[in-house]
Amino acid sequence: MTPQEQQELGELINALLDEGLSDEGRLRLEQLLRDDREAQQYYIEQCQLHSILAWEHGVLSATLFDSQATPPPKQEATSGKSLYLWKLCALAATILFLATFAWNIYLATTPKTPAEPPQIATSQPMAPSIPWTERKTFGAFSKSRGAQLSVPELLLELRQGDLLRSGRYQLSEGFAEIVFNNNVEVLVESPAEFDIVSDMKLVMHRGRISTIVSPEGEGFKVETPSIELTDFGTEFAVEVSPDRTSEVHVFSGEVKVTPKLAYEGMERLQLVTNQATRVRQMSGIPEGIDIDRDRFLRRLNETTQQDIGYEQRMLALKPAQFFQMAPTADGVTLADHGSRKSDGILLKEGMDQPPFKPGRVGSSLYLGGPGTLAYAKVPHYQPSETGTISVCAWVKAESRPHWAAIAKHWAIEFDEQDQPSGLGGQFHFGLHEYGGGLEVQVRDQNKNVVKLREAEPLPLGQWQHVAFVVDGQQVRLYRNGAEVASAKCDGLATDGPEAMGIGAKLSPDCTQPDLRNPGYWHGRIDELAIFDRALTPAELTELSEMAPR
Repeated sequence: MTPQEQQELGELINALLDEGLSDEGRLRLEQLLRDDREAQQYYIEQCQLHSILAWEHGVLSATLFDSQATPPPKQEATSGKSLYLWKLCALAATILFLATFAWNIYLATTPKTPAEPPQIATSQPMAPSIPWTERKTFGAFSKSRGAQLSVPELLLELRQGDLLRSGRYQLSEGFAEIVFNNNVEVLVESPAEFDIVSDMKLVMHRGRISTIVSPEGEGFKVETPSIELTDFGTEFAVEVSPDRTSEVHVFSGEVKVTPKLAYEGMERLQLVTNQATRVRQMSGIPEGIDIDRDRFLRRLNETTQQDIGYEQRMLALKPAQFFQMAPTADGVTLADHGSRKSDGILLKEGMDQPPFKPGRVGSSLYLGGPGTLAYAKVPHYQPSETGTISVCAWVKAESRPHWAAIAKHWAIEFDEQDQPSGLGGQFHFGLHEYGGGLEVQVRDQNKNVVKLREAEPLPLGQWQHVAFVVDGQQVRLYRNGAEVASAKCDGLATDGPEAMGIGAKLSPDCTQPDLRNPGYWHGRIDELAIFDRALTPAELTELSEMAPR
């Protein structure tokens, strides 16, 4: 513990004892006490000193017993004796509380000795004094999707392909795939901090991992602040939250979970396919929860054989632009697989985690809504010049922000008389105002704005296939293959801003989201496609029904 850390620890302890410690302060106090025995001893000494001073100056009795009435003078001797006994009780309670707290910290930070030594080769993380190249290698940093992976003790930044050795790692951005020498695959999602102990053991301090264990890796272990997990040849995910609570989700196979605070003789928890549990650090009691297959990105290439069939069908329809929403090498490019090859770019400064999650087909773009201000844009959007257009996507909304945008090529505002002004644009596709119904606005060849919307709010937490089609005579709005609204529309305007927004409406100069109505999307967007022709109702129905379930 450095002098600076000791000073900070003292200030946090004083705030705690004065009942003025914030939630952030409590988290920082836990961090300082986590694995530092010197800090833990200092904490106990300071609490004991506070208790002694409180005793000597009468603070304990004043604090605990102010509400008691002053005893009558005739019982002075009895009252003095009672006060003395109350003080003894207060001091005993204080010491008991401190001893219990210190014991819990000790239990939570001291690895338990297993009854039967594991039949695996293990190695403790190397001390900083041992040169990096002299440490044993246990695997490789096999794939990166915008990953910033480092060894903080050495100020060492790692690149895709680098060998991984024993030590502590931090992932501050993106996804990093690790393949151990025994072919165990671990996908780490930022932000994360973990130790590689051997090719059979990983220690998670915070963050998310998804793991695929090979036959030769059976017995692979994951340790967190609250559990020890042993795998029996399976696919599972682990998340350690900021409060050091651990969750385990088993996608296939079987794992054994042992809470670190498990009492002697407590049965170890066996989790099998489609089961999950949560264990809080300070309780050690497993809590059964529903498995969440939608939370964890399990592979950097999420595409299955069914997914490939869907994407091949989509490409056969010849989209001008097609965004599959898979994470790319730099973590910020949205690759356009349509004929125009006009890639998009992510702007995600407000998001702590990568903006990708499991999608309806493969992976999807995930945006956090007004709370994160994240969005994407296609800097060089080419408007359809055929007088027709079709736009479709899979979406899964978590909420319905004001004018939430799916995709918008739009620079129009309306005054109090509902008269439009601005640079124009072809379409405004998303949710309607505060009601949250699916809506589209398009401009015909005469620059008139045609508006359509569904009366019902878009369902939350469910994948929905959404689309609109302009065929030169009408505009039609679809959800899950069914037409929900239509209106006359004479062709299509070809003017507008130079960029298109995804998950937000852009400002007229396309440098930022619109200041008046940014329309930040909250949820997932997948398989966004734009066609320079009118898709038929049969084609839209096919796309909405053939996606894997």
